[in-house]
Amino acid sequence: MIRIGLLISLICFIAAASFSAIGWFGTPEGASVPVHFNASGEADRYGSKAEAFLFMPLILAGLTFLLSLAPSIDPRGKNIRRSRSLYLAVWMIGALSLVGAQGMITYLALGGEIPPDMMARGTSVFIAVVLLAVGFFIAKARPNFFAGVRTPWTLTSDLSWDKTHRWASRIFLLIGLVGLGAAFIFPPEFVTYGLIGALLSAALGLVVYSFIVWKNDPARETLNPDDAD
Repeated sequence: MIRIGLLISLICFIAAASFSAIGWFGTPEGASVPVHFNASGEADRYGSKAEAFLFMPLILAGLTFLLSLAPSIDPRGKNIRRSRSLYLAVWMIGALSLVGAQGMITYLALGGEIPPDMMARGTSVFIAVVLLAVGFFIAKARPNFFAGVRTPWTLTSDLSWDKTHRWASRIFLLIGLVGLGAAFIFPPEFVTYGLIGALLSAALGLVVYSFIVWKNDPARETLNPDDAD
């Protein structure tokens, strides 16, 4: 599992570093490069060459280090290995997202143009696809401290973990499907805000649900023996 993840990161790092090098040498000193965009697809913050062309590869290196180390430092590292599909999906999504962001920044820095509407629609489609991918794999996750819906209650009750993740899978798939369809029908800015709002609401609902299941699980773990009464 880790070898596959490292291979993914290596390929993505080479791609990101190549984009960075092209952008660095193709951009004059002192240039301001767009590095952040609002929900309408318009650049709302500009940064230096260092921020534009070094930040993404460094983040990718840090992400790789953390994910490769996680199974060794997680007290439930065996469960991370049992959650292989979700773990690798998260790894791939993170790595490819950083490469895509670096490629886009380089393209714009070198004079390329992306219409704001296209940028905004691409953002909403991307969020929907990520939710679909996570929803597809998350039901198979086993209790661990790095991937999944990690609340105090899912981490101390296998029943809460299992039921919460089954519902998380259904909810994320539904939001992703609706969002993907909406992205091609409604204004992209509206869809992006809607997806974020739906995701936050779903997260809150899952937290509450995980507590309810935990509370009714006689096999739950408790810090205080009296809590089991």
